[in-house]
Amino acid sequence: MTDLDQICTILYRAFIDIRVDAYEKNNNVAFWLADLMHNIPCAIKTEAAAGGDFSRVLSELHRRAEERGLVSWVDNALSNGR
Repeated sequence: MTDLDQICTILYRAFIDIRVDAYEKNNNVAFWLADLMHNIPCAIKTEAAAGGDFSRVLSELHRRAEERGLVSWVDNALSNGR
């Protein structure tokens, strides 16, 4: 397993565990953010193996954010991260 594989696996598991814990504690914010993000590490790993066109990962993130009503959170996170 490569370093990237290990990092993505750890992130994936962390988001899943956060989502489970948030569900059990009725923490809607943490649940929906973890639900939005948990597939991103696997998508990053897949794109890296295919040559690294990460625009597809970002497009998928935006699509999932739209489905979950989290577009403003994503946009805010991206604008504050630069």
